[in-house]
Amino acid sequence: MSLIQAVLRLAPLGIGALMAAVTADNGLKVLIPLIKFLGIFGLGTLLFLMGLFTMIMLRAHMSLHAVLHGFANIILIAMTTTSSAASLPVEMHDAEKRLGVGKEISELVLPLGMALNSNGLAMYLALACVTMTQFYGLSLSFLMMLEIVLLAIVACLGTVAVPGGGLVALTIIVPALGLPLESIALLAGIDWFAGIFRTTLNVVGDTTTAIMIAADEHELSQVSVSIEN
Repeated sequence: MSLIQAVLRLAPLGIGALMAAVTADNGLKVLIPLIKFLGIFGLGTLLFLMGLFTMIMLRAHMSLHAVLHGFANIILIAMTTTSSAASLPVEMHDAEKRLGVGKEISELVLPLGMALNSNGLAMYLALACVTMTQFYGLSLSFLMMLEIVLLAIVACLGTVAVPGGGLVALTIIVPALGLPLESIALLAGIDWFAGIFRTTLNVVGDTTTAIMIAADEHELSQVSVSIEN
């Protein structure tokens, strides 16, 4: 963790130098795909959250108001810290006190989810690779898209739950696809914004899993998820 923090402190200098070189070679036109990337990622995040909340309402028999009330602090912390590890204490507290998840399930599922569940990062990596191919005018076949998705899922398994972890995963996937490493610098410039979406999906996905398991095990307290609490 200390080594990662040291790298992150030096990263802005290196990213700035790389972005200057890439932008000088390609011009301001490279900013348009980045804006599109954030827009598509934001839309994908919204659709994914809608799907997760629908699952909770159907399986746990919770109202939309109760779900939004229970997830409000969790989402806020995830968006501001962009770190699943930093969000974990609030996530565990609100899962138990606001969403009614049993303590034993919360303490088991949520820490495991932080390390193993990275659906937000998987979506980010897949979209990032597609965006990079557009930078260089490359066309993608269906098999190449499938390869990108599979590589994104595998790369998530070894990625630490800290800000900037997505860039580490990209250095694994990009060479495997035959793309130049310099293209990562472009996405590094907007990584903080992308981290907001990534972390939100990861954290909400973890909490949703805990709620679903609690509902199956009859460890979901309907009293604690009421709006008054």
